[in-house]
Amino acid sequence: MDFLTSFYSKTVFKRVTLIFCIFLIGFVHFVRAQDYSDLDWRQKTAKSLTIFQPGDAVRIQIWDLYVEEVNLSRDYPINPDGYIIMPYIGELKVKGLTAYELMQILEERYKEYLRNPYVYVRPLIRITMQGAFNRPGSYRVDPSSSLWDLVALAGGPREDCNIQRMRVERSGRVVMKNLLHSFQKGYSLEDVGIESGDQVHAPFRVRIDLGIILNMVTLAASLVILYLRIEQGRI
Repeated sequence: MDFLTSFYSKTVFKRVTLIFCIFLIGFVHFVRAQDYSDLDWRQKTAKSLTIFQPGDAVRIQIWDLYVEEVNLSRDYPINPDGYIIMPYIGELKVKGLTAYELMQILEERYKEYLRNPYVYVRPLIRITMQGAFNRPGSYRVDPSSSLWDLVALAGGPREDCNIQRMRVERSGRVVMKNLLHSFQKGYSLEDVGIESGDQVHAPFRVRIDLGIILNMVTLAASLVILYLRIEQGRI
């Protein structure tokens, strides 16, 4: 009888231990599931980086060697109809233009007001910073900027930011994972292929409290012991 009781107890203990191990393995797998695998990046040029569109902005610098002060250089937002409002010349439609085309148009238009105008044009695309940033929100940024420039605009990462797992979402789906890996190679937003309207999401770091794990293990062990005692009492 004692042998049977001992054998039965050992069998039950093995089963409970197996269940407990499966539980721990499942818990670890759940935590690791928050991770994202590396992505084989392909450099590409997004259409939004070369074609101006509503909601973006244009960084325009204008100067003239013969005029001491030309206060025209600034960032000009593109309204929903695709226009910017420029000093002297008023509304100017930029929707569908490239930076080079707009530069030529501005140089020609400002010849009426400046002797020898020089114009430099850069697009500013809309990027939304979401998640564990100090100042999440929507920002306009030069596509030649680095990821660090973009993160700085959002006030930098929070202490609990999992910056290693930043990703890019577009139209409700993830299009780029492990964003940091690409920028560590020196790529710009333009090189990576980030488009206007994309969302850069930085998840919060999943913290595993050792004390909580120990409490869980202790609780599980107590349940195992209680279960064995109940089973022994039935024999």
